[in-house]
Amino acid sequence: ASWAEGFVQIGVGGVTPVGGDDLYGFGALSGIGPGSVGQDIFRDDLRATFDLELAYAGLLYAPRDERHRFKVSAGRQNFTLNSGFLISQFGSQWNAGPRPGVYMSPRTAHDFAFLASGRLGDWSAQAFWLDPNEYEPIESHTRVAGLNLRRQTTRRWALDGSLIYVPRSDTRYLAPDARPRLREGLWTVAGHAHRGARPDAPGAWLEAELAYQWHDDFPMAAWAGYAEAGWIARTTPWTPSISYRLSSFSGDDPDTSRYERFDTLYSGGLDQWLQGISINKVLTQANRRTHRVRLNIAPNPKLNLTFDVYKHTANENNNLGANPALGTLASRDLGEEIQLTVRWALSQRLFLQGIAGIAFPGAAIEDATEGNAEPWDTAQLQLFWGF
Repeated sequence: ASWAEGFVQIGVGGVTPVGGDDLYGFGALSGIGPGSVGQDIFRDDLRATFDLELAYAGLLYAPRDERHRFKVSAGRQNFTLNSGFLISQFGSQWNAGPRPGVYMSPRTAHDFAFLASGRLGDWSAQAFWLDPNEYEPIESHTRVAGLNLRRQTTRRWALDGSLIYVPRSDTRYLAPDARPRLREGLWTVAGHAHRGARPDAPGAWLEAELAYQWHDDFPMAAWAGYAEAGWIARTTPWTPSISYRLSSFSGDDPDTSRYERFDTLYSGGLDQWLQGISINKVLTQANRRTHRVRLNIAPNPKLNLTFDVYKHTANENNNLGANPALGTLASRDLGEEIQLTVRWALSQRLFLQGIAGIAFPGAAIEDATEGNAEPWDTAQLQLFWGF
């Protein structure tokens, strides 16, 4: 399949003082018009839509000479928690189905988001209430509430924790015992630590996050986490960096009375948590362990290249809740992917991004296709024009 797609977003936004020199009002209103031509995974006709994208307003309290801030906003707006490990603006289903723009994912605003954040010295906090942007035919009516507390201990070290609750949802969990279980009532707690590399010299960075889930209405004990270590050579030509990340999302063990498959909520993001542009069309994040090796180089300040290698395995053979063809795995070997991402600033207004990935099916996919699976690839080229 091959096709072309694009979108135009038009709107207005701004900020203005509303109370002396410390209080400001801000907001934005925009519409987005995606269009596609050619055969994608759903359609082959010429198609286009025009949708409301951003529609929010807020207040910002920001004294010039003090280290505290407070901001509150509400409406259709973007929200991502940290790197998108649990919640990403790209993680829900607003771009799914036969709508144009299935790969560019141009629609990123939540249907409704109430955000409140503040900073006092080294401490900051953020509260959120989300109605995620889901495709109407598969709307789950999920609502997500959460709180994130963060401390910047030094210029390079930061620690934060999150508590997330789902007060409403029609999403169902599948298990071999067929007992009815809903996402509604799910709790998630997570701790995150990050040590950045030095901005002016060669050095290492470290990052890790661990999340645990339980439920109000039935026994549940699920976990997910990742750990990453990397090194950047800032004084070397092309400033190369290399990193290794291990991530894992638990699966459900059918031999226990608890439900243990981690609910990945709205995890996503092409650069961080898609974890393979090709193989991700088959796999889900839950019940998956992934090794990622990443090499990044910048031949010049306007050109950046990222080379990723992924190795995917399952934590459990029971995989209900994923792709139905892979509901029961004959092997825990899911596959590998090699991916290249190119980012090129052609000018102040033109930005080019290219992504190519080839996936190699593991024994589990080979078994599900009776040995007929072959490596498959994806190539994607995007041009962004700001005006």
